Amino acid sequence: MAKKAFWDYLLVAVVLLLGAGLLLLGLLGDFSVEAGRIVSETDSGEVTKWLSVGFGGALLLLALLLFLMVNRRRKQVDDPDHEEKHHLVEGLFSKPEQLKPGLYHLRSGDAFDGYRVHLRVEPAGNGTLVVNAAKIIHLNNTATEYARLIVEEQSKKSAVDEITARYRVKRKTAEADYDRIRGIITELATGGDICPVTYLDLDRREPFSVETTAPYRVDLVLTYDCNADCSHCYVDEAHRSQIPISVEQWKRTMDKLWEAGVPHVTFTGGEATIYPHLRELIEYAEDIGLVTGLLTNGIRLADKDFLSGLVEAGLDHVQITIESHDATVHDEMVRHPGAWEKTVQGIRNALELPLYVLTNTTLTKRNAGGVEETVEFLADLGLHQIAANGMIHAGRGKANPDAFTEAELIPVVESFFNSATRLGLNFLWYTPTCYNELNPIELGIGIKTCSAARYNLAVEPNGDVLPCQSYYEALGNITTDSWESIWNAPLANEIRNRDWLPDKCDGCPELTLCGGGCPLIYKEGAEISCSAPG
Repeated sequence: MAKKAFWDYLLVAVVLLLGAGLLLLGLLGDFSVEAGRIVSETDSGEVTKWLSVGFGGALLLLALLLFLMVNRRRKQVDDPDHEEKHHLVEGLFSKPEQLKPGLYHLRSGDAFDGYRVHLRVEPAGNGTLVVNAAKIIHLNNTATEYARLIVEEQSKKSAVDEITARYRVKRKTAEADYDRIRGIITELATGGDICPVTYLDLDRREPFSVETTAPYRVDLVLTYDCNADCSHCYVDEAHRSQIPISVEQWKRTMDKLWEAGVPHVTFTGGEATIYPHLRELIEYAEDIGLVTGLLTNGIRLADKDFLSGLVEAGLDHVQITIESHDATVHDEMVRHPGAWEKTVQGIRNALELPLYVLTNTTLTKRNAGGVEETVEFLADLGLHQIAANGMIHAGRGKANPDAFTEAELIPVVESFFNSATRLGLNFLWYTPTCYNELNPIELGIGIKTCSAARYNLAVEPNGDVLPCQSYYEALGNITTDSWESIWNAPLANEIRNRDWLPDKCDGCPELTLCGGGCPLIYKEGAEISCSAPG
């Protein structure tokens, strides 16, 4: 500390002496040079004289300013851990070092106990804060630094000390900024009413316009095998016989995703619960710091010991598919006699465990007549959040006679949503649609746009990376290709840039939010819907 202070005050002394010398020389000396002798009779001498006085005075003022800055910084720093961060000479002549890109993780904390907070720092220094793998805040560079200090659980005093050392900001301002950002994070984590996509200290942008270097979630398709046989299953028949990668390769895949900045993975299928090493992979993900979810038909969750083991391993949330309150309708849709009873028991078991639980229902012509009763049944089970989607027109869903068009879905979705609202349930709508056909904002459901290759990806059993679970065209293979080559694959950029949009979308005022609906509509050459759960 004393050594740093010495150099700080030495700088002040040097500037003071230079200023005093120039000032005195300007007032008392002669300043024209002729043949090595100083004379004062020329016009140029007068100019030089007053320049010297001016520069001397300016240096004296600078010396005073530096002196005040040194004293202020010395008073701020009473913790020896901060002496490296408050060295004036270094601060004056160097730009604050930018945060290292990567993922910072907070499992719990005083205000966030029981919540998962991830901060992803982008190469440009801006950041994305993800709370519970669901709510997102986009941050500018300075706000990212505050968030990093909060995620690392540094005290308010320590955080403010670091910010005032790195930037020219008053302490009161830094304290107010810290309190504001921490307050927003706390409100998001504890279920506040802040918009899930929030922008701090940035010009307001349209939702979903922020470019990212990695998705917020990746779906890990552990197997295409299944203990049901849904008539509307979107799995492409040609992909069911893939040779799967090993457990160790799945672990390396999760390492790779974490290093790329992905905070959240879901285990899915097929049916992920019949994959023999599911618990081992959940444990590994928990050790890394990944938020983990399970997308399942719920049949195996009827075994409470099995589900308890997944929760003990670190499972954070589960989504269970239930197609109807009516056992007959459900069993006919999943083509598994007795499945409804096991699925319902799986839901009951999940609700009894420390696990975030929601259900999903595919709306088709088979179950549409009973959606109100289905919502009431789910409320009676004790659920707080339910979801629904239109049929995914991939796999067996292509040209399926039970599928609705987007326009036909409107009254069914309205009925489902209104029933949920009346019963106090939160409702999620998964299917991206053309807003000229089905506008979720007008229905009061909220914004929904395609997140494929932007905010989520899927990894198949053989390691191939897909834009989403139902877009069967590989961007690369996670086991052999670099993350950069996968993320920047031509198809990924085409989807993100919406190069697939038809001419009819040009100039449409809804395009920013709508995004054109599902790109598979135009890939398959038919008006279809798709869904990416979550």
